[in-house]
Amino acid sequence: MRSELFLIALWRHECDRTFVDKLISNGDKKIFSDMLDRVTKDKFRDSLGFDDEQLMTQYLFADFQRDDVYDEYGELEEEAPHVYEACPDIENIRAIANKRLDAYNEKYPSKKMNLVIFDDALKHLLRISRTIGSPGGNILLVGVGGSGKQSLTKLGCFISFKSLPF
Repeated sequence: MRSELFLIALWRHECDRTFVDKLISNGDKKIFSDMLDRVTKDKFRDSLGFDDEQLMTQYLFADFQRDDVYDEYGELEEEAPHVYEACPDIENIRAIANKRLDAYNEKYPSKKMNLVIFDDALKHLLRISRTIGSPGGNILLVGVGGSGKQSLTKLGCFISFKSLPF
């Protein structure tokens, strides 16, 4: 992939995180997404020679894709750095999230969570972990009870801090 296309995808992702995540109605989100698509095409299609399908590529980004380094005795040698980088694909990041969920359940057996990390839950987890890891980050999760807000937040905290801060 050309670096210009990756930067466009990153820019689109940051626009979504900065603006769409703060909008509350699907209508407003659609208006912004249509505007973002139009601006992307107008500014980058002809000047860089990409077709519309290439420009509309969506990437997921996460800062918990790297693993800790352990020695042959199982002792932690180096904690994985939190680098916000593109995910190779949704199945790869889902496998990593499930691995982190298993680690949470192993560390906190009395608070075990049986979560199914489907596509939307995974995208919410990525938003939550991004926000938690940001300096002064805060997030308002709104929805019906039992929809997974608290569980995804616990998992996001565990991923970000390797333990729960409460």
